[in-house]
Amino acid sequence: MIVPARLLLFVFFGLFLAGCSKTRNLLMTPRFNEPGVIKLYYDREGDLYPPEVHVSPHFFYLAHENRSLRKRKKSPEYATLESALTRYDSFSHAQIREKYQLYGTDSVRLYLRLQKQLQNKALEQMEASMQQLGNRHLVILIHGFNTVQPDADYYSLRQNILRRFRVAPTFVEIYWDGLTDLGDNPLTAGIWGKAQTNSVKVGLGIRYLLSRIGGNTQITIITHSLGASVATHALFNPVKWSRSFQEKLEEEYHSTRIPTPHHEKIVLSMLAPAISGVNIFEDIHNTVPAGAALPLKKLVIGYNHFDYAVTKGGLFPRSFGSTALGADAKNEVKKTLAVLQRKAPHIETTTVNFSYRHVPGNDTLSGKQLRSYRQRQHAILFYERNPWFETFLDETFGKKQ
Repeated sequence: MIVPARLLLFVFFGLFLAGCSKTRNLLMTPRFNEPGVIKLYYDREGDLYPPEVHVSPHFFYLAHENRSLRKRKKSPEYATLESALTRYDSFSHAQIREKYQLYGTDSVRLYLRLQKQLQNKALEQMEASMQQLGNRHLVILIHGFNTVQPDADYYSLRQNILRRFRVAPTFVEIYWDGLTDLGDNPLTAGIWGKAQTNSVKVGLGIRYLLSRIGGNTQITIITHSLGASVATHALFNPVKWSRSFQEKLEEEYHSTRIPTPHHEKIVLSMLAPAISGVNIFEDIHNTVPAGAALPLKKLVIGYNHFDYAVTKGGLFPRSFGSTALGADAKNEVKKTLAVLQRKAPHIETTTVNFSYRHVPGNDTLSGKQLRSYRQRQHAILFYERNPWFETFLDETFGKKQ
């Protein structure tokens, strides 16, 4: 078999970069609070940041530089909130100790107590907001990989969604460590694989919180890109990882002990999902406790044949961490729907094709003209500007009243 030259070049380049990659954590800093909006910041371990914490990026980067090259190539624990607040003695911050009444010298136990308080506070905020608005509907927004500042994307999404409600829902904005290339090429930053594993642990952190929300709550989850991995791991346990990592998820992160959602109705809508649909949804019945019904009522898949990120430049959507569902590579969307029809026929499924920024009508274009309307951009902003975005919202929330 003759191997294409560009494939050999790509593989060689990838192997070269693997040896000089950097791990760049996306730090979550406090944002301005807005009524009806809960902002939750998760580190790469699925732990919540206290709203008051300001951890300087330089603290993490300088600590990283003091490590050996071998250790720097791994996804380092220095970039977790626990290490920042315990191992490096940032936890002595008087404001945090006083506010959360954390006294003593055992910083690890204090950290666990802090996490419990932060989770309780998040639950109280959601309940208070839903009661005040008179609508037990949570809309959860989850950004994807290499998103440095999702605030503006979330604000724009919220404005589009609010126009569909007479009584506003409560929005939960998830900020997680999807890593960032800090302006460099994502390939050279070597962060894609690490972001995938982060997405799993963050999903489990979100699941723990969802398991404590009242069952009479409707939940709509809207994801972009790798946010689909976060959401699916929050809903059930996909078994797609290496044996060692899967065992770690079960033993250290309690994936088989955190109850999966049990709510009145759940809708999952994904924009350019950077996941493999077939492998993920084959495990849709891996719920906790075993055999528990998953109240996922509807699944909306927004795919794009030309998105440069999920198609990986049009070359490898099924390789190097599959993003086949968002690219609909080799009919991945159709195959995924077939899996769902077989495994969970009660789930309503629908798809929206974002490949072209053009809605066919009387002015139907020729093939050559249509090429100029291909959407190659990956950012949420471009999906919102796509004329098919209204259809995506219709499928998610129903037609405008």
